[in-house]
Amino acid sequence: MLDRAAILNLVPHQGASCLLDHCETWSDHALRAVVQDPCDPRNPLRRDGRLGPVVAAEIAMQAAALHGALTGRATGRPGYLAALRGLEILCDRLDHPQYGALVVDVAREHATADGLVYTFQVACAAGMRLASGAGTVLFPGMDSTERPA
Repeated sequence: MLDRAAILNLVPHQGASCLLDHCETWSDHALRAVVQDPCDPRNPLRRDGRLGPVVAAEIAMQAAALHGALTGRATGRPGYLAALRGLEILCDRLDHPQYGALVVDVAREHATADGLVYTFQVACAAGMRLASGAGTVLFPGMDSTERPA
């Protein structure tokens, strides 16, 4: 298990911008992380006193960044979210008090030198799925001389 301090050493998201509190498990293919308190009023993505459900995609892609760092898939270059596909939102907010912690599962579906594709699911502590989808992360600026063989 990784705590927040360890996560902050591995991802580009720092301070309150890092939404992950700990990582429960990871393998070469997948990772499970937790957002302990989605009701925290200091969350920088809260709007009008609530944490909207589309924030699940940001949480998931932070988990994907952590997975890339842990498995050596991170390139050392900044990546950016280029696309979300199949985003399914099944709640009206992520900070409903009865949800408790949020559990995020990501799985790497595709990897090249130019980018990664992850599927994801965000659920409440009791296991009810709140959002799912897939995100594509691209690593810009790599020319053919820098690409690994």
